[in-house]
Amino acid sequence: MESLRFDFEFLQPNMFGMIRSARARLHGDSAEASMASAKRSGSIRGTFRSSTSRTNSENVAAEKPQVSMAPTVVLGDATNTYCPSYLLGQRPTTALAEPHMPAKPQYIEQRFVPSTGFTPPPTGDMDSMDFIALHQDNPQHVAEYVQDVFHVLKHEETINAPSPTYMDRQVYINAKMRAILIDWLVDVHKKYKLRSETFFLAVNILDRFLEVHVTTQRHLQLIGLTALWISAKFEEIYPPQLKDFVYVTDKAYTKEDLLKMEVVILTALQFKILRPTALQFLDRYQSINGCTDVHRDLAQYLLELALVDYKMLRYTSSHLAAASILLSNKLLRRPSWTQAAVRHTKMTEAMLKDCAKEMCVLLECAETSTLQAVRKKYSQPKHHAVAKLNFHVPPGTQSSAPATSARERRVSTSSMTGRRTSTGGTVDIL
Repeated sequence: MESLRFDFEFLQPNMFGMIRSARARLHGDSAEASMASAKRSGSIRGTFRSSTSRTNSENVAAEKPQVSMAPTVVLGDATNTYCPSYLLGQRPTTALAEPHMPAKPQYIEQRFVPSTGFTPPPTGDMDSMDFIALHQDNPQHVAEYVQDVFHVLKHEETINAPSPTYMDRQVYINAKMRAILIDWLVDVHKKYKLRSETFFLAVNILDRFLEVHVTTQRHLQLIGLTALWISAKFEEIYPPQLKDFVYVTDKAYTKEDLLKMEVVILTALQFKILRPTALQFLDRYQSINGCTDVHRDLAQYLLELALVDYKMLRYTSSHLAAASILLSNKLLRRPSWTQAAVRHTKMTEAMLKDCAKEMCVLLECAETSTLQAVRKKYSQPKHHAVAKLNFHVPPGTQSSAPATSARERRVSTSSMTGRRTSTGGTVDIL
């Protein structure tokens, strides 16, 4: 144990240094990009003025008649492909593992997997009618099948879900290192303008891999980046190239390192990549709740704060999504939990109270936390600056309210959560 403790203390600064170097590369690129865009805008304005003066003295050419194009079928020949049922559940015949990584067959948990022969809910119930009435004009919501879709998602979210205690079996890493890694992945995700679904799936892949594979500090950043790359291949139309992921690490890893780690992750997960995330449940819950854009961004902000915190793994994805809606309703002085929300989520306010408490503590500590990537992301106008909202002031008077200090904002949030205890917890919340 003494030798392991020595290696842990010796390797910890190396990991922090690698992530600091990669983060500096990201911030440096954003500054250079803003300067370049300013120069381009100035040159474009000068070119526009000169071209305008020339065109005023020249005759304008006659417009050419537009030729109508024959309509073409874009998705006419597209078909859905799927994996046959006899291939599901098969294990790969060979598994790639790094020779220096310690094997841990005794650590793998045996989970109870429910039988797949579940009965779908009736299609004519009140939940289905409510959703069809809300989204009958938008075919992308597939309101006729939404009950079956979310019944399957609820069934699959507990299958192969990451264990909330897997970090106890890791020898070289801990929950704080996981939080630092995910905080850095937020910056990478923002740099390449990836979808939110990509980020949520990447964190899910990271946790599921760490549950079955003991890793070292030196490979933790590589695992997180490879998980984001795998997720981008599933969720993005144009995912970033391999060289882009090598670049953001400040060349701490090579292309071959990412390719080898991709094989290791896919083999460990048995190529079972897609799993229901909290964002998928949030899409439906916010529609039932009637959320505005600001309300939706606030709920997603709470979810991403929960992603960074390791202890929130003990809640399922649907539970986290419902708790974020409940807490955002409380913060925005809206009806906390309606009967429609109970019908659709199958969860009462009392069932969500503990999770909402922990989310509220995360929101209260976000301003003073050393991990600021999520808060900076949701402080931008693109996300309606929900991270800067002062919840002590009524939501309709945010713009006219005078600026308050950081201490007053923390006190205002704590007034919503309840009285602080000596141990740092909260009581009498919600």
